Amino acid sequence: MSSREPNLPALPRPSPLIHVLAVAAKLFATAAFLLAFIVFWAWFFRPPQIHEVRELPPEVVAEAEERRATRLEVDDPPVLHRTVDYREGPAAAWWPRRQSPLLDPLVAEGSLPPVAERTGPEPAVIEGIDGVGEYGGTWFQAIGSEFDFTRIRDTLSGGALVRWSPHGPPIVPHIARDFEVSDDHRVYTFHLRRGMRWSDGHPFTADDLLFWWEYDVLQPDFDLAGDPPNFMKTRGEYGTVEKIDDHTVRFSFPHPNAAFLDRIATSSGIDMVNTPAHYLRRYHPVTGDPDELRRAMRALQLPNPRSVYARIKNPNNPEHPRLWPWVYRTHKATPPYAFVRNPYYFAVDPEGNQLPYMDRVLKDVKSARMIAGHAAGGAYTIQPTYVGFNNYTLFMTQGPIYGYQVYHWYNANASDYLINVNVNRRVTPGDRESRNKADLLNERRFRQALSLAINRRAIIETEFSGLGRPAQAAPRAESPYHHPELEESFIRFDPARANQLLDDLGLTERDLDGYRLFADGARMHFFISVAAFFSAEVAQLIADDWRAVGVRATVRERARQLFYAELEGLQHDFSIWGSNDEFNPVVQPRLFVPVAWDSDFARGWSRWYNADGLYGSERAARLPFGGPPPEHPLYETMLIYEQVKEAPTLEERIELMDRILAIAAENLWTISIATSLPTLFIVSDEVRNVPATALSGWNYITPSNTGIETYWLTESRDSPGAIAAMRQEILEVTPWPHDVTGTAVPRSRFDLAWLVRFLIYGSLVAGLALLALRHPFVLQRLVIMVPTLLIISIVSFVIIQLPPGDFLSYRIVQLQESGSEMAEAEIQELRDLFHLEDGAFRQYLRWMGMDWFLTYDKADRGLLQGYLGRSMDSLESVNIIMGDRLLLTILLSAATIIFTWMMALPIGIYSAVRQYSIGDYIFSLIGFLGMSIPGFLLAIVMMYLSLKYFNLNISGLFSPEYAGQPEWTWGKFVDLLQHLWLPVVIIGVSGTAGMIRVMRGNLLDELKKPYVTTALAKGVRPIRLLFKYPVRIALNPFISGIGGIFPELIGGGAIVSLVLSLPTIGPLLLDALMMEDLYMAGSMLMVLSLLGVMGTLVSDLLLLALDPRIRMEGGTR
Repeated sequence: MSSREPNLPALPRPSPLIHVLAVAAKLFATAAFLLAFIVFWAWFFRPPQIHEVRELPPEVVAEAEERRATRLEVDDPPVLHRTVDYREGPAAAWWPRRQSPLLDPLVAEGSLPPVAERTGPEPAVIEGIDGVGEYGGTWFQAIGSEFDFTRIRDTLSGGALVRWSPHGPPIVPHIARDFEVSDDHRVYTFHLRRGMRWSDGHPFTADDLLFWWEYDVLQPDFDLAGDPPNFMKTRGEYGTVEKIDDHTVRFSFPHPNAAFLDRIATSSGIDMVNTPAHYLRRYHPVTGDPDELRRAMRALQLPNPRSVYARIKNPNNPEHPRLWPWVYRTHKATPPYAFVRNPYYFAVDPEGNQLPYMDRVLKDVKSARMIAGHAAGGAYTIQPTYVGFNNYTLFMTQGPIYGYQVYHWYNANASDYLINVNVNRRVTPGDRESRNKADLLNERRFRQALSLAINRRAIIETEFSGLGRPAQAAPRAESPYHHPELEESFIRFDPARANQLLDDLGLTERDLDGYRLFADGARMHFFISVAAFFSAEVAQLIADDWRAVGVRATVRERARQLFYAELEGLQHDFSIWGSNDEFNPVVQPRLFVPVAWDSDFARGWSRWYNADGLYGSERAARLPFGGPPPEHPLYETMLIYEQVKEAPTLEERIELMDRILAIAAENLWTISIATSLPTLFIVSDEVRNVPATALSGWNYITPSNTGIETYWLTESRDSPGAIAAMRQEILEVTPWPHDVTGTAVPRSRFDLAWLVRFLIYGSLVAGLALLALRHPFVLQRLVIMVPTLLIISIVSFVIIQLPPGDFLSYRIVQLQESGSEMAEAEIQELRDLFHLEDGAFRQYLRWMGMDWFLTYDKADRGLLQGYLGRSMDSLESVNIIMGDRLLLTILLSAATIIFTWMMALPIGIYSAVRQYSIGDYIFSLIGFLGMSIPGFLLAIVMMYLSLKYFNLNISGLFSPEYAGQPEWTWGKFVDLLQHLWLPVVIIGVSGTAGMIRVMRGNLLDELKKPYVTTALAKGVRPIRLLFKYPVRIALNPFISGIGGIFPELIGGGAIVSLVLSLPTIGPLLLDALMMEDLYMAGSMLMVLSLLGVMGTLVSDLLLLALDPRIRMEGGTR
């Protein structure tokens, strides 16, 4: 019998036509599925189709119009502060008798004195708009940046001697018990409240006010506040502050100061009563103990006592005593930030209940553009900011669903969107462009032409929902200072006239793109600077209108701090901001007279004015920019405003202000788009005592003028753990992580410096261990790590040094423009702090921490010691700023990696084993979609679906009711799971999709190799063979990619973290780059690089354990 096998009949081969048809059918099916997928989601997210205009009932239309037509009670305005007879004493109904149940155990155990001792016998008596309220609960709100943290100082405290009422006038005593004004408005006498205390229990007396005047204002060698505040000067002469007794203070002026009360009722008046002498005296450069100041300088790593004092006065200092309703007592590096009730707050309601009613305020930091969406979903108790009219329809329709009201408050600002034309444009010597810009910006006809070129109606319809009307920024009809001529000045859309005005200026030549050239033929290119939280879309529409008349303008969005620094340095062309309380322009007419630090159209001249340039002061003469020429219209407005401040009657003020407004109408120092819209105030249905209408404005410190102490909740959801934590915060302060006072400061739960040191030195220890185990492959990798990290550090340092400008450069220019001696001292401090006078190589060695190996001095630490340097913006340590963010980022990244591998490995294996099956096609399609859809878009879609169909707000890591709960409960754990899955899935989707394709391709290659065929022929079980050999080898690319996973997840998830409001490193890195805070950004990039290098080492170790070829061959070829 022949051993040759019989010939088998050959199988018929399919014809080429059938093969082509089969491939075409598969392509058609795939395309059809894709098309159906796209059509389905496009249909799902389609806007509502309105086939006919639905007529609303007249009463609904009338109600909506009534809400928007906010009106103020002029004849009989509401007043919340009650006038009482303090001689009644304990028998009076208002006598302090009750307190929040939160404080009852603390009083019972003797940790706090009784309520009457804490408030004193002369408390402020405040009654909410709806009457007496109930205790308990947390006010949860969102802020758009860490900068907004400081607003607790003003808008959520209103802590001044006097305070505005809900509708503006009358001004009522607040911290002061009462006051007296002389007939000639030269002497103001304030009687303070007997028994009133700071939040630490120390008495508040006239000595505290005197400390502010003598040590914060008048110290010639210190001068923290610059010149004395403007409200303390008349005709360039300073007033005086005199202590009559412990509870009486007299302010005297050499000339009438009729606007004094109006001006100290603003945020400017808060500083004068925010100086606890018993606390600040220790840290003041003049009165402080030198040894204690030196210790604080070392702890805070600041160059001099002046910097220490400025840092101590920062609103985020938990140890600083306050007079606010809620105080910051526990330092946290990451949000939400908690402000607990002040047990010594000096106010009660008419029934003797100590205020405030709410026990706590929680502020969470979210992307400014995302706050409105969360507010629309009912996420906040009260949301007073970042809820503009561009989301008005959303708020009004979602309010009844999610249980909140949309209150419309009268906007004291004349314009919500204003173009400031910089007539003080800084001219760089030898720079023709800056000279041309400065000349043209000072041309009145140029400003008029730009105003005429704007199609205001189109912008109002497009961006403002058709609400408002074209107008310049001027006091509106409800104001006694109403000025129709200014309001309607050059607002008509008239491109022809605009072109004629520009031609008359000699701007007739154009470049190849059709843009006008300067009169000397140079290229014309202006920039419109927009703060990050303002609408850049409106600015772009304005730029498009200017393009139509041949003026090239580019919109440049800036982080808030960098925006301010650029304006202070006079380096902007146009800037976008809102107007400021033109309802009563006497307080601060910053749009019409350059008298305020934020008179953005002429900041240079405002400094000259505030330095008493009108009266020939020496400091004004030292200012580099100087003041306006005597023949300039703004010089005339300054002279008139000096008369306004002295005018004793309303009629005289109106007459004088009318002259100032007429000058503004002709010159257009600013260009407005439309009248302002009501200020929206989102209020939960569970909140009471919030007035439905009020006067809203910065100078009125809104919402504090509406009696925020009296807001109360019908239901408190604070957990027992949260209540216990609040009691602990009231009794004990958790200070900054600095040993400023010499006391022991508890270490943070997560020490970033320790982690960095662990990564650096841990790799060295691992290297020695592996060397002992004789693995040349790993030893080779360890040897490569050293020059790799060195090269990365050099490249990172070069990158942060390469750009021509940074935040520090803008800050130095800003200080140089101020012209004061203290500014020169601060510039030198910054140079010393950041070693700007050293060469680049010397700065690199300091940044790395090489000097520490010679001195072992804490001040010489650098990256090698785990110290990441300090932020150019806040001068705070980057380690402290990052806080727990790196830990949260690593945990989120680890969860994402686990999710990615758990999904990618089995799906990739299935797709390879079942190649070209239905399941393989489905998973391949899902994989391609996952790789194609941006993570931030997927995040928005998932948030929308969760809110719409499951009523879950899944941004952040916790819901508002659990964000401030310190203890873990089952509900909090479930809430975390409800939030955590979303970022893990979204960030992991694209990585999962890519890894599925990699695993599928690698495994297919392995399955086609001869050893697999041989093993199958010898009877090895397929499943055992699959996992013992092909899968292990196909895993090599997975393991090799670990090195890039952590940096990729941190960097790639930054936008997703912004959308989902996650406290991770990504948004912090983006902020640093946006602010051009280059040392902070560079250090963070170095940390990410270090994570990548360590990840590579880990992947090599895993490969060593996984792949016998590497283990046996030692990594050689």
